[in-house]
Formats: sequence, structure tokens, C-alpha cells
Amino acid sequence: MKERHGHIRREGQLFIFSAPSGGGKSSVIKGILQQLDNIQLSVSVTTRQKREGEKEGKDYYFVEEEQFRQLVKKGALYEYVDSDFGPKYGTPKAPVDKLLSEGKDVIMDLDYPGVKKLRELAGDKVKAIALLPPSLKILRERLEKRGTDTSEVIERRMQMAVKRIKEAAFYDYIVVNDDLNEAIKEATAIIVAARAEMKGMSGLNEFLNILEKENDGNL
Repeated sequence: MKERHGHIRREGQLFIFSAPSGGGKSSVIKGILQQLDNIQLSVSVTTRQKREGEKEGKDYYFVEEEQFRQLVKKGALYEYVDSDFGPKYGTPKAPVDKLLSEGKDVIMDLDYPGVKKLRELAGDKVKAIALLPPSLKILRERLEKRGTDTSEVIERRMQMAVKRIKEAAFYDYIVVNDDLNEAIKEATAIIVAARAEMKGMSGLNEFLNILEKENDGNL
């Protein structure tokens, strides 16, 4: 655990971000990583092929299908998506737990099923943040402006967005991404505030006792 003020030590926390497609999640996470120290984006494991420019352990951990099945069988993943029709993805426990034990916070990009699973396994260490658009109209405009999807795909994304918005009621925090810079500020403030919570800290009583002794006879 990372030491603070010589005596107080804190374990890292898991900050999970969810958003409908076009909600600006990647941009907000990038902004947070530029603003804060001691925080890192979780690296997922996947069975898909490595793309040009991607690096093992930085973008993904690339594994074969059998390796992925073994990770699931051993309970080595916090959560996973095991599809018969596409690549499999999961969050490996070991590297995340190592970061947390070192007092480093970890950001994850997951949908609500992943949030529920992480809460079951990691409890109070999990802070779930829903990133929402100011309106569905603006979300549609953003998707259309990207120019990467057909009209049919956009319609499916909009339908899924309604589901994501309903799920937001079960999150710890909601950040409305109307202005990207403001959304980054709000999300960063959430993390900074969570770091000051007494949960997950050890050595706090010792630190308070030291302060009391320093002031004995001076009050």
C-alpha cells in the first residue's frame, strides 16, 4: 500500500466508467490519466488478433482460446465476455490486484454487468461512474458526426443507449458530458474525493495519536 504522510497507507480503488457509445468515455478517461498520478487504465485480456501498433501488456494481453478458457476456469478474471460469435475479453485479477496493493488506483471501462460482477468480488473498492450525454438528440448527432457507422448501426446504438441510461440509476456517481473539459474536471474530482475516504486506509489511528502527542500541553 502507498504511504501517505509517513504513517497513513491506502490501498488503491477501482473506478469503473460506463457510457453509451458516443458518450465520450475514452476522451474523459484520457483526460483523467493526464491530470492524476498513481492511476492506471486496466489492461484487458483478449483472444482477438493483435492489430498493427498494439503492444502486449499495454493495449491488451493477447491469448489463445484455450488460455482464455483456463483463466476462466481458474477464476483468474474479475469479469469476462465469452462470446461464441466474436473475440473474448476479460479483466485479469493479478495485475489489477498488484496495482491496488501498491496504492495505485485503476480505471476500468465496463458495462453494467461488469460493474455488478466487480462489486461482488471487490466490494467497497469499487466506485462506479456513469457518463451520460446531455440528451439523446445530442448523442445521435455525435454518432452521426463520427461517420463510422451505418444508419442501422446508429439505431442499434441508440437503443442500447436507452438501456445504459436506465442502468445509470445503480451507479455511485453520474457525470453528464455536455462539455468535455467540465466532464473531465467532475470525474477527476470524484477520484480525488474518494482517495480521501477513510475506508481502505491503514495506520490512520497511529497518525492521529502522533498528532495528539505533538499537541500535548500546547492547547
